Amino acid sequence: MKELEIEFKNMLNYDTYARLRDTLFKNAEAITQTNFYIDTPDHQLIEQKVSLRIRDIKGRLVMTLKIPQEIGIMEYHDDISDALFDHEHITENDIPDSIKVQLSAYGVDLNQLRIIGALSTERRETRYQDGLLVLDASHYLDAEDYELEFEVRDYEPGLAQFEQFLIDYQITGQQTLNKVQRFYSRHNQLISK
Repeated sequence: MKELEIEFKNMLNYDTYARLRDTLFKNAEAITQTNFYIDTPDHQLIEQKVSLRIRDIKGRLVMTLKIPQEIGIMEYHDDISDALFDHEHITENDIPDSIKVQLSAYGVDLNQLRIIGALSTERRETRYQDGLLVLDASHYLDAEDYELEFEVRDYEPGLAQFEQFLIDYQITGQQTLNKVQRFYSRHNQLISK
């Protein structure tokens, strides 16, 4: 499957996260998902601003390749078998064809792919205006953070709605790295010690 993801993000402190969780998201089911981030030892993917992950939600494994676009991120998804976790390295045969084609276009050595680490998120979702509002608490590499996302179909109206939401709920807007960027930032801090 291929889809264009358009979303807006804002990091939250714990108090703001808890306030939203206990009010706006109080009836939203908490779903735990784990992302396993994949790259080569020399970071061929992240160097090109491309990310590859396996997401485990309730035992269903989906591999997703994310490629930034002028607006949004193009995502390529495909179900995979848990047999991938049975061996140390990811092989070319473990990668779905739709993702393999895209990775090859970036010149990635498919035989060098490894799972770098994992990030687990407790996620809550609720409909809000023309989009989906998502509240995440993420845990990775002895760190945790809290994030608000707003997933939309149209950039301009979605941005206006998200900015108004931040004003209405008295949340300070701030530039936010995506999860894979935050994961790699923490990963680099730890390996440089």
